[in-house]
Amino acid sequence: MVRSMTGFGRAESQTDTRRVTVEIRSVNHRYFDFGSRFPNSLASLESRVRERVRRDLTRGKVHITAVLDDQSDPSVALRINEAVARRYQQLAQEVRTRYGIRGELSLESFLGFPDLLERETEDLAEEQAWALLAPPLDAALADHQAMRVSEGEAMARDLRERLRTIQEVVEEITSRIPDVVDQVRERLRERIAQISQDTEYNQQRLESEIVLFADRTDVTEECVRLRSHIDQFLQCLTDPQPAGRRLNFLLQETNREINTIGSKSQDLEISQQVIRAKEEVEKIREQVQNIE
Repeated sequence: MVRSMTGFGRAESQTDTRRVTVEIRSVNHRYFDFGSRFPNSLASLESRVRERVRRDLTRGKVHITAVLDDQSDPSVALRINEAVARRYQQLAQEVRTRYGIRGELSLESFLGFPDLLERETEDLAEEQAWALLAPPLDAALADHQAMRVSEGEAMARDLRERLRTIQEVVEEITSRIPDVVDQVRERLRERIAQISQDTEYNQQRLESEIVLFADRTDVTEECVRLRSHIDQFLQCLTDPQPAGRRLNFLLQETNREINTIGSKSQDLEISQQVIRAKEEVEKIREQVQNIE
């Protein structure tokens, strides 16, 4: 099964006093690259979250964000940040002294300063925190996985169409090979006839030239290997295991065989088919880079 490395998932869970929201984003990457942003109360769970994510993803750059919203009564949970309050008081006194500004700092203004009031948070034990985070994490991963599978199915359909085009190219080239050899034989016969009038010499020279040319320009083996690479490529598209690395290897080998055919061929029609195949390979390459 082809799965894209690009995906997004989101889920949240609600208790009487807390709501946890989890978002997962992933993009293509050569290896597994994990990043996270958790509140302090959930920070101790990063390694467990990483292990859980690795069960679903083998490659890709993954970032997970978790938000813990405490919905308990704010009038009970608020407290004064003593350090911030003292610093505001010091700064107010410095402004009076330095700039000669008169006036008193009112209670209403003082309470309006940023970060003066903070919410008391209850420290969570690790298992208690995991009990809060695990349900939305699993739901977000399922949402993320569904998106990756859906995109992967679309990519697989596109890849099959492009591979079908390359298969057509291989068949066109294979059917063209006998005609190419006949044309070369005729050109060599005419050229050797111009060199010498010795019929026996001409025949021997012709046969040796044909054998040498056939050895240099025969692309039958390359076509056989191309068919094999395409068959393996198609099989990987249905493999339940992640196939991105193997597909990338097969694509490299496919490109190598096509390049060899292009360098060996001295026929215009075969050269045109090679160009057609290379165009499809480049389009396939773009897709494979995003397959897990």
